[in-house]
Amino acid sequence: MNTPPDPPVTWHERLRPGSRAARLLVTAAAVTLLLTGTAFGDDDAFPFGPFRMYSTSTPPNGDVHVLALAARLPDGTWKPAQLDAGVVGITRAEAEGQAPRFQAHPELLRPLVEAHDRLRPREPRWTGVRLIQQYYMLRHRLYVGKREFTIAEWTRS
Repeated sequence: MNTPPDPPVTWHERLRPGSRAARLLVTAAAVTLLLTGTAFGDDDAFPFGPFRMYSTSTPPNGDVHVLALAARLPDGTWKPAQLDAGVVGITRAEAEGQAPRFQAHPELLRPLVEAHDRLRPREPRWTGVRLIQQYYMLRHRLYVGKREFTIAEWTRS
């Protein structure tokens, strides 16, 4: 006599009750962290909080904030410089995160000049740097002007 085959076992039938409870607990914790981070978090809470770069936008009549760097050349002139790891050892994002520290302690800009000397030995040695906060002003989503302020400056002695 032919007996019908046993029906296939589904995933929830294979898990023991303790394993199922552990998975539910981990899922509930992850969902709670995501919801809390979304409501109250910022970049520091990533990946459980929103990454501001992608979760916000500039208002139509707002300002776009950009951190810039200017280098002082041996002849005393200032020129715009790249705020890039290949030029000064840190990225723009890292510098933006450290901007309050640079403002409070301008001597912290010295390693950027030293990194430039090390990373770009064929270029003229910088005798100083300025960290500049630029504001690109928008009105009705159109560029209408720029303001900039030096937030920190360091020069070689």
